[in-house]
Amino acid sequence: MQMQGLSLPEKLDLLHDWKKNGEISQSQFNFFSNLWISRMSKKMIGEAVLMRKTVGENQTSHKKSVLECSAERFVNQIQSRLNAYLANRQNPYILTDNDIDEVRKYLIKPLPRSIKNRLLVLGLRYPDKRLNHLCEITVKEQKRHPFFMDAPFWIMLWEDGNLVPMDAVRLMLKKQGENYVIDPIFDKSLISILIPMIEIQRDKEITRLKWAQSLDGAEREHEVTRKTRRLNAFNILLNAAEEYIKA
Repeated sequence: MQMQGLSLPEKLDLLHDWKKNGEISQSQFNFFSNLWISRMSKKMIGEAVLMRKTVGENQTSHKKSVLECSAERFVNQIQSRLNAYLANRQNPYILTDNDIDEVRKYLIKPLPRSIKNRLLVLGLRYPDKRLNHLCEITVKEQKRHPFFMDAPFWIMLWEDGNLVPMDAVRLMLKKQGENYVIDPIFDKSLISILIPMIEIQRDKEITRLKWAQSLDGAEREHEVTRKTRRLNAFNILLNAAEEYIKA
């Protein structure tokens, strides 16, 4: 009843307060925050599609082309390989030069934006430096335009339940003197929507750091250093985002 009529950020703020006060558990916090963010992102993606239909996507009934089917199969394949890596943290499937060429091909082909967005998010997350670099360049060229900020892409990037890549942080920040600030090409309303998602990811980094601190030997030092670096980056981004919407 307390949440009736509240916006998503307001709901998440209230949920966060309840968690801090011990009124709900961490699992309840994760469940409802992820549920609401997922619902909002789907709604925004639907609205964005309606507002910005691209050529070839205006038909009520859209028959998938051979290219689109091929792209979806390829994206699903990359997703499966990433899922397998995240499940056991063993050596990931090493992408071939042909795999990288396939990604490059699909990113320049006339495909629905939803497919390209999913491919970019996977490409930023996949443990392959070549793929990360290719997708980072593409995001800078296509997803950071001051007159068209692809909100569904940024929401998809930040709502992930497993791992948000450090590239997501770097792509949103800009160095200003000795500090980092949100790049002014981002709309404040989008940053307001992303802040609760960033908070959730930051809290997950805190949990990961505590796990790393429980390890022994050389592995502990390596993991603590890496997790601390990630946590610091998420905190910098979160502080910059909060300052940005206040200005």
